[in-house]
Amino acid sequence: MKFRWPFKDYALRWKDDATMDEKLFWGGISETLGLIIGNLIF
Repeated sequence: MKFRWPFKDYALRWKDDATMDEKLFWGGISETLGLIIGNLIF
C-alpha cells in the first residue's frame, strides 16, 4: 500500500479511487488523533 492523501478537498470527502485499505488506515489515524486530543482537552 502506498501512502497518499486519499481526500479530495478540505471537507475530507474520499477521492473516487480511494481503496478500502486507505479508508481504514486514515480512519484509524483520525480516530486515534481525536481520542488523544479529546483526552488532552478534558
